[in-house]
Amino acid sequence: MAFSRTTALDYLRRAHEQNRLGHAYLISGPPGSGKQQLAADLASLVNGTPATEVFSAKAREIVVARPESKSRRIVIEQIRDLEHALQMRARNGRRKVAIISDADRLQPQAANAFLKTLEEPPKDSLLLLLSALPEALPDTIRSRCIAIPLARDGQIQASEEDKELVKLLQQISHERIWTVQFAYRLAQEFQRLLRSVREEVKSETDEALKQEQIR
Repeated sequence: MAFSRTTALDYLRRAHEQNRLGHAYLISGPPGSGKQQLAADLASLVNGTPATEVFSAKAREIVVARPESKSRRIVIEQIRDLEHALQMRARNGRRKVAIISDADRLQPQAANAFLKTLEEPPKDSLLLLLSALPEALPDTIRSRCIAIPLARDGQIQASEEDKELVKLLQQISHERIWTVQFAYRLAQEFQRLLRSVREEVKSETDEALKQEQIR
């Protein structure tokens, strides 16, 4: 399920207020979903830097890594610089923030180096990975991040599967006496919906990986 940027920010703000914010988040979504803005808002929340300055040279205790080499990859030297910055002591109680933009462009060596940071994050640090193609990231990295999938603004709407699920739940609430036939039909409908969702996810993943190969 994908969230709007404002919904995701509300969730993260509550987690921060309750001192339950995780140390690493994978913010994913298509172009126009607001990944960078959400990262800027969250960094501002925990670090105090204005959101408009998070991705600028004015930011303090915030380091950003993005594809810069000729191959448009994030190289291991960038990750080493990021790790060094995170080891520095933050001033005035600020939380150190590392943002990896287009994280799916990490070179294998860079990804392996960053994995160590994910496994043993520096004290008072927050790691944010942004990606339009999270499937291209190693499982070892994805499994250590809290996923926040975003939808493009204006595209948060119920899918056909969502609508059918609502109908099924309405039938359940209206059914006073469950017969064997009703339970069997319900199970069949749920299985059909599950197959449909699996096929849709597989299709989207295959298409995303195909686009990555083209890149």
